[in-house]
Amino acid sequence: MKPASKKLLVYEVLHGLNQEFEQVLTELGRLGKLGFRRELLAEFRVVVEETRAWANFEVVETIHGREERDWFRFGRLHRQWEKKLFDPNDVLIEAERLKEKRRKVAVQRATKKKHRNIRKRAE
Repeated sequence: MKPASKKLLVYEVLHGLNQEFEQVLTELGRLGKLGFRRELLAEFRVVVEETRAWANFEVVETIHGREERDWFRFGRLHRQWEKKLFDPNDVLIEAERLKEKRRKVAVQRATKKKHRNIRKRAE
């Protein structure tokens, strides 16, 4: 089994577990509606939620390390790929975009300042 498929399977199992915990809570609610001891059922709900949270925590903590390693590895591969495709002209194009953006911001600020001065004079 590929590592990616195994990872997907872990997430699917975690999803299934949570669905089943939800089903248990639903059934406890149904028992409550039928008049069974509500105090005891409330305690059962707490125990089920605690168990669900614990199971989620343990699985997520385990998969977290794997996700972090994958993030690092794929990030490194992405940077290598970008280096291969890097075009020195891209820097010049980006500089022109940045210069244009700054020019627009300066025009907007000047326009706002002009409108404020006009309003002050009108007051």
